[in-house]
Amino acid sequence: MAAKDDIYTKVTPRRQRLTRPSAVKQGASTLDVLLSMGFPKTRALKALVSTGSRNVQAACDWLFSHVDDPFLDDPLPREYVLYLRPTGPLLHQLTQYWQQSRLTCGKNKAHNIFPHLTLCQFFMCADGKVEALAEALQTTVAMWRGRFPAALSLQLYTSSNFIGLFVEEQVAEVLKSFAADFASEAASKADVHIEPHKKQLHVTLAYHFQANHLPLLEKLAKSMDVSVGCDWLAVMFSRDIRFANHETLQVMYPYAPQNEDELELVPGDFVFMSAAEQASASEGWVYGSSLGTGMSGLLPENYVTRADECETWVVHGSHSFLSGASTPDPGGLVDGALFDRQLPEGLGDLAGLSVLCPPPMQVSLPCTLGLLA
Repeated sequence: MAAKDDIYTKVTPRRQRLTRPSAVKQGASTLDVLLSMGFPKTRALKALVSTGSRNVQAACDWLFSHVDDPFLDDPLPREYVLYLRPTGPLLHQLTQYWQQSRLTCGKNKAHNIFPHLTLCQFFMCADGKVEALAEALQTTVAMWRGRFPAALSLQLYTSSNFIGLFVEEQVAEVLKSFAADFASEAASKADVHIEPHKKQLHVTLAYHFQANHLPLLEKLAKSMDVSVGCDWLAVMFSRDIRFANHETLQVMYPYAPQNEDELELVPGDFVFMSAAEQASASEGWVYGSSLGTGMSGLLPENYVTRADECETWVVHGSHSFLSGASTPDPGGLVDGALFDRQLPEGLGDLAGLSVLCPPPMQVSLPCTLGLLA
């Protein structure tokens, strides 16, 4: 008993213990925090760019969800693109068109991406340079405040399989100059090469639709007032280049694998499917890759539904030409929320898309970071 008492007397009371200095300095970057937690730098960077550098928690959730991802250490970077996105009254007009055209004529290719003007081709950027790339966009927008056109003249054009709003030629040249300045700034700061958009600048309203739908789609387009006010935002998005030409599906129901070659499904997650990979799938099944875990396998096709491509994209900067601050992230579009689900309410709040991340996958892991090292 005496020996036991000696042991207890050697334990320092809690309030008398010295406070250990924090391993992370105050004001440290998100990357520094992840590195202090023991994550390898390459993985930490990949987690940050895959979640839009939201915060440490989002990056950790991504890393734990992707612990079994066979491509976790793949050095292949993401693909990036710069869009102009409308807000305010014009967005309301375009949103109404998106809703009505989809409701009356079904989905066409234009519905895969929200209303936008494309300013450049997709380009790649190393994970370690993405922060500098985002700074390049912010710098360029700041340089153009006061010079950016107050209004964009849009003209309706229709053909047998395309309907769109084209930017008036002189204004389009100004927008191309802005895009060129961004390309130069990005090359200097992030060492990336950005090709200008090769087509006439336009907002696509519909394409690849059934021929008998043309009269109704054209009538809906002509009913819009595109002269209403609009604050155009410069928004940079990224996507996983491996799935650029895949069909995007969203999980509706949970599924627990019964065999080793099957994929676990979590409602809200997205699955990428390629027609070229369906040779091994039997009737009623498809082969796909999970956005939430990075893993691939067979899944029952009636557990998923078709989704829009842009629902899996990530935002890396959203800036207004009218104000000096970045546009806030509307909470309704965080965590991979469907674009369509947000249309009925708060149309004016869609000023800038936030990070489109999948919900964290529920995985069982030991209480250690060693698995990710």
